Amino acid sequence: MKKSVSVIVPFYNAEKYLADCLNCLVNQTLKDLEIILVNDASADRSAEIAETYQKQYPNKITIIDSPVNQGAGGARNLGIQAAKGMYLGFADSDDLLEPSMYEKLYHKACETDADIVDSGYYKQEDDSAILHMGDDLTGTLDDRKRSGLIVSGGYIVSKIFHRRLFEKDGWQFRKNVILEDSDFLTYLFATAAKTANVKEILYYYRNTGDSSSKVIDTGRYYAQICDAMHGIYQKTHALENYPALQDAIEYEMIQMYSYGVNVCIRALLAGEEDTESRERLAKIADLKRHCVKKGYDNPYVQAKIAQPDIAFMQANDQGMDALRLQIQRYLQEEQQI
Repeated sequence: MKKSVSVIVPFYNAEKYLADCLNCLVNQTLKDLEIILVNDASADRSAEIAETYQKQYPNKITIIDSPVNQGAGGARNLGIQAAKGMYLGFADSDDLLEPSMYEKLYHKACETDADIVDSGYYKQEDDSAILHMGDDLTGTLDDRKRSGLIVSGGYIVSKIFHRRLFEKDGWQFRKNVILEDSDFLTYLFATAAKTANVKEILYYYRNTGDSSSKVIDTGRYYAQICDAMHGIYQKTHALENYPALQDAIEYEMIQMYSYGVNVCIRALLAGEEDTESRERLAKIADLKRHCVKKGYDNPYVQAKIAQPDIAFMQANDQGMDALRLQIQRYLQEEQQI
């Protein structure tokens, strides 16, 4: 039987926070709501907590057990495959939601027949309230609006998505990674027909300090950046409208490239292994050359990425010696300020 909205919640060792999240979901004012909990091979009491809620709300909650840990992306894929809702939403197991969130998003979706409906969210880490999808990026989408959505970014957890977006290949989340939202959202923004928004703060992104997106070492973070760049390119470069969206999509990949170059620079300045950093910088430069066909005169790059970061990327494109000179130049300039 179809539901109005299915909310997919992957969890892994989330016993400290899961009950708070589930209390927000079972008390949603949208009654025709399906909650799909995906146990990503947890080793703590998370599964027991989920089962307690499922027994109390058997008509609302479904539990899927993944036999192996697949990360949030792989767990969400399992939830999407099982979902019965006309619209799909996603929540992280350590976050909080307004009780009216899915009712307001769903009603807006019904009013507008939108593929994607976004809301504002509060980010505890920097005490900020953000709505990525402004009115200028809603309604029937053309390539200008699609480009604006891609550049604006955002998170999947503040949105709902019509199930028709998942009826063809290309949407799948990457498994066992962070930054799994990046290529997923880019692909959906590139292929959606219509969007809408609810200009209210409905989702609360908590700074728990121990989620998978926060606890990560330098080497793994670098690898995840490379994987995200490749994922964005793979999901989009064959799309019919890619040429019209190329500046926006390449900006996103250049932004990832900047993250990768900077994480390697920080490792070098901290005295970490020079050979390893050299190999990483060469590898990500090769990846950038494969994925990005235009230059740094991209209008989104010029408007949104700081000139020192552009200079670091340009130097790394030339090789390690050029990058070292640019780092020295930058440090000297900083000392003179």
